[in-house]
Amino acid sequence: MKFKHLEFWLTWNNNAEKLRLPILPPKISVKVGHQYTDIELVGIGEATIIGDPTLEEYSFSTVWPEQYDSGICDYDGFPSPEEFIATIKRWKNTGYPIRFTVTGSSINTPVTIRDFPYDWDGFDVEFSLTLKEYRFVTLESTKVNIQFQTTGKGKRPDTQSANVSSTKKKKDKDKEKLVEKYLSRGKPQLNKLQ
Repeated sequence: MKFKHLEFWLTWNNNAEKLRLPILPPKISVKVGHQYTDIELVGIGEATIIGDPTLEEYSFSTVWPEQYDSGICDYDGFPSPEEFIATIKRWKNTGYPIRFTVTGSSINTPVTIRDFPYDWDGFDVEFSLTLKEYRFVTLESTKVNIQFQTTGKGKRPDTQSANVSSTKKKKDKDKEKLVEKYLSRGKPQLNKLQ
């Protein structure tokens, strides 16, 4: 059986800060998915539209020890469990992705920290870490020219005049003008407003 030496690395801000796991997890779970939409078609029945791949998700559990033990630790000189916990929490709260790398494998990707449950007995920390692949998205602004359908009179439908009512109180003079206009049409006499 061939032996492959793996190292689990978590880095932040283009390797400005790094954490290497002192004890390798016994296994890593990788969730690979795909987007699907199921639809009902008349005369055919249910059909599936295949979409794009979803972001990969990685999860593992291990221990961050208080002291170096040559039987289980990969290296010496690692931070204390308290420093490890504080670092993961700080990275999670920055709002920026981190990089997850497993040497000797194809895993080398930006990720977000999704879940970080841990148990601390005052010495060692038993923890699980769930990481989800992060996709960098760049939005570009583009100029859009939208053609509007006209009403045939050279005006767009949304620019036609509309009746607008106002909730402002009319002045007495405006009321008198309306009453006079109404009376001038030959309608029955109304008492003028005071």
